[in-house]
Amino acid sequence: MHVGLRKATKSLAGQVSVSIATMRELMGDLVDALQALSQGRAPYIDALTMPDVVRFFVESKEAVPAAAAAAVLRHHEESTAQPAGGGHGPDTYLVHLFFLDDAGRPLIEAGQPWRSYLTQRFDDELARSFGANDVIIFN
Repeated sequence: MHVGLRKATKSLAGQVSVSIATMRELMGDLVDALQALSQGRAPYIDALTMPDVVRFFVESKEAVPAAAAAAVLRHHEESTAQPAGGGHGPDTYLVHLFFLDDAGRPLIEAGQPWRSYLTQRFDDELARSFGANDVIIFN
């Protein structure tokens, strides 16, 4: 019975150690994001996915009754523009998510929901949606 308890304790200790490491990594990401926002910079994320984009627009739509469409705009950043901490390489994109009015004008005034991120990667679905273009419009 003691051997089983030792194995269970060792397994639990391993799980706790992994959980603590994950929490430290997430806290570091949160600190980086908060610093970026406080300095007026876009936070760095490892990858932007289509579900992330859709979730933002669905959750924010109610706050923008004038929205007729939504847009994702990406801009390839020069290699000198590095997120906080550096080390993200030359293929970094500044990505903006925002709503458009019925005339196609961005709705980015104070109080309107929008997001900006720095990233190097897009999931397959988002990359296919961009194709050779730098904008995606959702109607």
